[in-house]
Amino acid sequence: MTRTPPDTLPSTMRALVLTRIGELQLREVPLPEPQPGDALLKVRAVGVCGSDLHGYTGRTGRRVPPLVMGHEATAEVVGVGEGVDLPIGTRVAVHPIVQTARGRRLMGMDAPGAYAEYVVWPARNLYPLPETLDFEAGAFAEPLAVAVHAVNFIPLGPEDTVFIAGAGPIGLLCASVLLHAGVQQVVVSDTSAARLGVARAIGVHAALNPAETDLPAALQDLTGGRGADACIEAVGVSATVAQALDCAKDGGTVVWLGNNARVVEVDMQTVVTRELRVLGSYGMSHEDFRQALELLAGGHIPTAELVHRRARLEEGATLFDELLASPEVVKCLITPHR
Repeated sequence: MTRTPPDTLPSTMRALVLTRIGELQLREVPLPEPQPGDALLKVRAVGVCGSDLHGYTGRTGRRVPPLVMGHEATAEVVGVGEGVDLPIGTRVAVHPIVQTARGRRLMGMDAPGAYAEYVVWPARNLYPLPETLDFEAGAFAEPLAVAVHAVNFIPLGPEDTVFIAGAGPIGLLCASVLLHAGVQQVVVSDTSAARLGVARAIGVHAALNPAETDLPAALQDLTGGRGADACIEAVGVSATVAQALDCAKDGGTVVWLGNNARVVEVDMQTVVTRELRVLGSYGMSHEDFRQALELLAGGHIPTAELVHRRARLEEGATLFDELLASPEVVKCLITPHR
């Protein structure tokens, strides 16, 4: 491994380890060693993803302890393996999905993640941060690429109405992408007044609480009786799946993006008789990631509106319980070296 200067890297590092379901411990672990094609990264900022919160609770079964989670990362290259020509000190955003002969490999789920001071990842999945982006804004590249990927499934027209079930980070990022694309009416639903307030702040046409509003009727009113041209389900539970189906126009497109409950109830007659086009969206391509970085670099995504909490690794043992109890927090960023 190349090190510059040679004596500045420690032999161990701090990492937030999911030791068992519902338990995180800050531990001292060996510094990872990059293999050929890899880079050693000093993690500068990493977002807490809803999938990690659900992994912590065991709800999805997709995070298996012991594990260092975290995949929404920006970092600085501090070492490289054989065959890597990235300069030491390069600021990068991490594309956390690697395609292998055995399928997809996700940082923080199938490999050690970025809730740590350092992480190793293939250099081919690292994107230099544009000069206009700091590490915190750059940490939105991964979730924004997920939103871009989902929106790209929708055949958009400038006069369309798009409904989004869920005003979490992904739902709000989808809204931001749609607004930048010039979609006339973007409507968001959520049961959190605080998150609906954020949706209004970023410029959506309407932010509605399903506990207070008949959502299908509201969409009918907004569209002259037609319904939403497309709907994005950004939560992943039966209630919001039903919202997305019910708010779509006949023949409309519904994109399932939420990945919370493994099994949900679906009204098949609604899908069949109204000829809805239902698509699943997962992860992102490299082109989606590049588009996300361009959107961020151009200042088109209101990331400052979405960051409601910053934390250090030392807070990790109680941080996830705090976030689960505080739905008004849209996005939390962990800065391991702050």
